[in-house]
Amino acid sequence: MSEEVSASRGLIRTDVAELEADVAYFDARLTLIGRSPDTAYKRAQIRTYQTLSKSLSGTLRSLKRKRTPRRRER
Repeated sequence: MSEEVSASRGLIRTDVAELEADVAYFDARLTLIGRSPDTAYKRAQIRTYQTLSKSLSGTLRSLKRKRTPRRRER
């Protein structure tokens, strides 16, 4: 299910399933790197993947909130 999100350069199609897959990918990469990275490269990967995962998760939450129908109170 796609949503259109306005951006400074026009419209971007954002697919909820694609965002969920991206977040899962970053989580998997973090798991593969492990908790104690032994190189500067791995530490940089961890920071990058954590930042991207947080950003995408926030976008995903926003899209899901917009798509959830609100109940009418009587």
